[in-house]
Amino acid sequence: IHIIRTGVLGVNTLIVPLVGKKVFVVDPAACSLSKDENLVTDYLISHKLDCVGVVLTHSHFDHIMGIYPIKNVFPKCSIAIHKNEYEELISPPGRMNKIVISFFGMPDDILSEIAKQPDANVSLSDGDSLEKLVIDSNSPLKNDSELRESLLQWAVIHTPGHTTGSICLYNKEKKILLSGDTIFDYGGYGRTDLYGGNESKILKSIQHIKSIIEDGTIVYPGHDSIFTYERGV
Repeated sequence: IHIIRTGVLGVNTLIVPLVGKKVFVVDPAACSLSKDENLVTDYLISHKLDCVGVVLTHSHFDHIMGIYPIKNVFPKCSIAIHKNEYEELISPPGRMNKIVISFFGMPDDILSEIAKQPDANVSLSDGDSLEKLVIDSNSPLKNDSELRESLLQWAVIHTPGHTTGSICLYNKEKKILLSGDTIFDYGGYGRTDLYGGNESKILKSIQHIKSIIEDGTIVYPGHDSIFTYERGV
């Protein structure tokens, strides 16, 4: 997994290998406001990678503002988000981002940047696999059995608390967890005081994750550094 720190709040955008040169991208944040709009696409192009989908761990503005440049270069790629926040990416910005940006007192050009983002076309639920990236979007790659098998290894875990539709992505075979803003290193977790946040729910989500993942799992959070999960730590 290749990490590129992007966007106005330094999101860990992840480029996740599948089969051959195919990849999916998690939480692209590179945009014109942070002057890194082409950072992710330049990497993909230079390494001759084919992005089959963008997966969002949640729809906070800092995690979504890089969808637009990826979709321009890879127009057939899918855009997937949990069903609870699907409406946030239908003619964005949605209600949550409007409230969060107002809460922070951020300038209106952030709303304009969000409004440039294309609509989501894949709705995720707890227990789904990322095979939905090519099935539910009616992708021309839906008949690629090797790609579908690779996507099947990635399971969606609904982890509400930071937002109502926060998710983690878990590959049990490879012992990798993409945790978004649900879990950070050193026992940290995403803030719950913003619209849609809930302290009790995020604590339950964290316990749920710990009950599923195995010791030695590599955790890639939405911010900060990667770490190895060990039970009791």
